[in-house]
Amino acid sequence: MDHTAQHNTTSDRPEELRLSLEELEKAVAKTPAKGVPKPLFFAVAALAVVLGIFAALLCFFDSDYKRNLSLAHAGYEHMSRERDEAQAALVEVREKLAQRETELTQAREELAQARDTIGLLEDYSLAAPDGTVPEYTQLYPDFYAAPWEGETVSGGKVCCLTFDDGPSANTGRVLDILERYGVKATFFVVGSGKTGPADQERMRAIVDAGHTIAMHSWSHDYKTVYASVESFLDEFSALYQWIYEVTGVYPQLYRFPGGSINGYNRGVYQEIIAEMTRRGFVYFDWNASAQDATPAPRPAWDIAADCLKGVGRDLVVVLAHDSAARGTTVDALPAVIEGYQNAGYAFCALHPGVAPVTFGYPKIR
Repeated sequence: MDHTAQHNTTSDRPEELRLSLEELEKAVAKTPAKGVPKPLFFAVAALAVVLGIFAALLCFFDSDYKRNLSLAHAGYEHMSRERDEAQAALVEVREKLAQRETELTQAREELAQARDTIGLLEDYSLAAPDGTVPEYTQLYPDFYAAPWEGETVSGGKVCCLTFDDGPSANTGRVLDILERYGVKATFFVVGSGKTGPADQERMRAIVDAGHTIAMHSWSHDYKTVYASVESFLDEFSALYQWIYEVTGVYPQLYRFPGGSINGYNRGVYQEIIAEMTRRGFVYFDWNASAQDATPAPRPAWDIAADCLKGVGRDLVVVLAHDSAARGTTVDALPAVIEGYQNAGYAFCALHPGVAPVTFGYPKIR
């Protein structure tokens, strides 16, 4: 088909069928414009209202949430403060309770000690059957020990080295060894023959080094010391005053010559213990010994071996002697100290707070 012909055929349509451009524009201009359909408009408007309400609700609830969160935070801080205060109060109550328990334990210990003392005084009563008190209780009104207010030692692998019969020419050597090892000890001194300047200086050296100085009678003569209770008081009161004059220290401890029970004091030891206890003094025996009170000096290794026989006890009180003839005792001292140290013992000087180590006595019937 001839396209040109076809085109010409179309263009050959009648003139009335074709609108001019001007007429078409006029027709469009005369046609009224149609707006947005009413249903769609109302739907959009309703949606806008809903969105506005939703936004308002969000703002309201957000503000309320923040306010509630702030209140909750304040409440939490208040509860935290109350919790901290309650915990602090609980800690304080626990500390007070622990302190009360400590005080109660101490009171129980003091009560037990008081009962023991009462029992001792009942067994070794000073009063006669008719109730009269011996006249020796009136002797030496200044011969009383001060109350002990220090620590207590009742056990736990503790070794207490003690030296009787000094001071002597060996005292300086003993003090040097004790200082080298950092050990404190106890010296039970006598008075007879010890009043010269050299011995007085040795007594002061004992005290200045922090050791305990204690009483072992003035004369160390058994027959004199144990002739009677009065004689015992004569001996120890004189030594008590002498130690104070030389050192400025009033001793609180004593040791019986020959131990608290021996062949010389069987008839008077009960009264002596009762009277000395009444006056506040504490005595110590021993449970390990250097066995050095012999006519001839023993070898140092034998002395050390005997001293170390206390290993295994909780509280060991070692008896040794500080006299001019006991040079081998001094020679044995380093081995004794190192032996107890290697066995895990600490060293302590005796004082009234140390649990007494005493010999056993037959029950009074």
